[in-house]
Amino acid sequence: MVGNVKNEIGLMFSKDNFMLVKKALKKGEKVEKHNHENEEIIFTVLKGKVEVFLNEKENHVLVPGEILQFDGINFISAVAMEDSEFSVTLIKK
Repeated sequence: MVGNVKNEIGLMFSKDNFMLVKKALKKGEKVEKHNHENEEIIFTVLKGKVEVFLNEKENHVLVPGEILQFDGINFISAVAMEDSEFSVTLIKK
């Protein structure tokens, strides 16, 4: 097969230059502050609503279909405003 379909939570795909992780949070659960210094980040909400904080100064409330891109040198934290699923793509610089 040429294509590879996955739908589980956790590491979905990983190659030398990128990694794709799918996460699920219950309402009120958090992603603690961290960064990915050597990567570009693409944060995509699949279900629910997630509030994302960058450097504890900038916030974005994201709903399904919305995509947030940022340099991984910045610090991210997040909280699920509803039961949510999102994917995070990390692309090596």
